[in-house]
Amino acid sequence: MNNYIIYEQPITENVRNFLKCEYLDEKFNCAVKQHDMWSIKSSISTLIEMSDFIFRINIKIELLKDLEKNLHLLEILKKNNSIELSDYDKFYTEMQSNIDKLNSTDCSPSRSITDNDFLMQIKSKSHIPAGDNFFDMPSYLNFLSSNKTFILENINNWYSPFKPIFISSILLLDFKRTISKFEYFSSNDSYFEMKLDKSDKTDLVRIKLEKNINIYPDISVNPQNINIMFKTSYGANRQSKPIEEKLDFGISLSNIK
Repeated sequence: MNNYIIYEQPITENVRNFLKCEYLDEKFNCAVKQHDMWSIKSSISTLIEMSDFIFRINIKIELLKDLEKNLHLLEILKKNNSIELSDYDKFYTEMQSNIDKLNSTDCSPSRSITDNDFLMQIKSKSHIPAGDNFFDMPSYLNFLSSNKTFILENINNWYSPFKPIFISSILLLDFKRTISKFEYFSSNDSYFEMKLDKSDKTDLVRIKLEKNINIYPDISVNPQNINIMFKTSYGANRQSKPIEEKLDFGISLSNIK
């Protein structure tokens, strides 16, 4: 059982986008696996959210650049004996495969949503509180009441164009997490500061804390420092305040090479 929470703070825009892709993919897969009507409805809402997010950015180009860059980094790590051979083989194979898949994908995966009148009708109602109800959209209830195999086939077809983007994003994040090890520190009170090496370009900060201690990090980063304010929540309104006690925690930095 995992006794820790890992909080992640993206520093660069591309890592922020990769984390958003991972978040959307996890939300979609969690919902679609449940098979009940409300979970399926949630998975469709997430598909629409995916489409809106991907439509706004050219993430395919970002992913291809990062995959190529990290293939080069893999070779450096292997040469320096800084990565397990099994990890090297795994990441090298998967990165090459994802580069090929991205290069063969449509530049506009959102079209699987935007070209679908049924889904766009749902989207047009979703910004209204309770707008995606069944009495205003009987076609939605009809779809959700269909055979489960039919429903999942449609949903997976709508999701399929996004899959290479989300898999590549998750792969890059897994690589960053694998090669960035935790170091452990103690803060005497709520505030912790770490100086950064000017030659390093940090793109992801990860903080490891024990579970069930009701403490979380508020992280800010600039080119010289990482600043962390550890806070706790209290009361029915979950108000926040800095902690006063000593705290042991882990910190991991992913750097752009």
